[in-house]
Amino acid sequence: MRTLLLDNTYFPIKIVSWQRAMILLLTGRAEMVVEYPDIQIKTVNQSFSLPKILKLNSRHLSEKTPKFTRLNVYLRDRFTCQYCANLFGTHQLTFDHVIPISRGGPTTWENIVTACAQCNTRKGNKTPKEANMALLRHPRPPGWSPTLCLKIKEGDPVEWFEWFPKSRELAS
Repeated sequence: MRTLLLDNTYFPIKIVSWQRAMILLLTGRAEMVVEYPDIQIKTVNQSFSLPKILKLNSRHLSEKTPKFTRLNVYLRDRFTCQYCANLFGTHQLTFDHVIPISRGGPTTWENIVTACAQCNTRKGNKTPKEANMALLRHPRPPGWSPTLCLKIKEGDPVEWFEWFPKSRELAS
């Protein structure tokens, strides 16, 4: 049995084992949202309902700016070259420093975009304006966790699907 874990805003953040769920519940770090109606966890002195869905009581770490990684940048930019607007696979994309490293440009969320090899070569060590290339979107840190991936298994509760965001909610 597994438990869906929500952050304090009721956003799903991960799926945990029933043992981890019980620890979070019994230590007061989470509260029960939905329980498995027919499953009890018994100790010598007590019996507890097994949580199907838990909500954390405090802010979760995923609300911070996501870790700066190549995959997270690709996810933020939707695997799209930010100059020619074409969709590419991970092996065909590169990082482009909007302000080139040779001019002191940092490797940060605000200065990195995905670019295909052809556009990155064309831009070279120029700014987009100097290279006469417009950016689709100006880079910024994502406001959501781009690597959120909940792996549903056969037998997981159908009630979990009510808590998953619709794709249009994440697209903004």
